[in-house]
Amino acid sequence: MENITIVARHLGITEAIKNYALQKAEKIKKFFSWILQIQITLGIGGDNSHIVEMIVSVSRGPTLVAEVANPDMYRAIDLAVDKVEAQLKKHKGKIQSRIVRRKKPAITEMGGTETGPEA
Repeated sequence: MENITIVARHLGITEAIKNYALQKAEKIKKFFSWILQIQITLGIGGDNSHIVEMIVSVSRGPTLVAEVANPDMYRAIDLAVDKVEAQLKKHKGKIQSRIVRRKKPAITEMGGTETGPEA
């Protein structure tokens, strides 16, 4: 997909790791429809651990960032995806609560719902 970018720092990326990261990124896109772009940066840290950083740009919302270091590259990708999913769930919950608050009718003292001025 054109809006998923995979960048490798200080390591050669294999086709298997690239496909695995793309598959996980597609899972995130199915979870939340307002995602504009996903950038996955794969690298090696100073202690030879694999570092995965995911930057997710969301329409009408913040840019979500998750960074994970793990000795196993596949596990690091999984953990980064889990972090991004948790952030997306929180963001989606905020959006839905705003929509519910906006649509909830105001209740007057008489017990009925307030519909506005009558003509």
